[in-house]
Amino acid sequence: MKLLDSDHCVEILRGRLNIDNRIARDEEVALSAISVGELVHGAHKSLHADENLARLDVLLSHFAVLPYDEPAARRFGQLKAHFERAGERLSDPDLQIASIALVYEIPLVTHNLSHFHRLTTNGLQLEDWLA
Repeated sequence: MKLLDSDHCVEILRGRLNIDNRIARDEEVALSAISVGELVHGAHKSLHADENLARLDVLLSHFAVLPYDEPAARRFGQLKAHFERAGERLSDPDLQIASIALVYEIPLVTHNLSHFHRLTTNGLQLEDWLA
């Protein structure tokens, strides 16, 4: 299983990324509930909200959505405290998405490597299909 970050979903919706050649036939691709919120927010802000929401519904029908549940929330809290002690900041949504990937022990597919690279020392696996 792989976890797609919002940036990859946007590129799929824009027709600029085809993931068929990126995954094995039996491999599952998922989104986080956090990314769903980011994508719905972006669709509602757009000039074509209804059309973009309908396209998002089609996209979501093809992927599992992983919850931001108690294990992910606990990992988030541990990581946020760790980074605060080190004097570093990472946005809460990014840290929540990373926490979900860490709990499920799956790679996060993102183009925002600079946002997530500090988490690789905590076991986060990163892939970039837009590079």
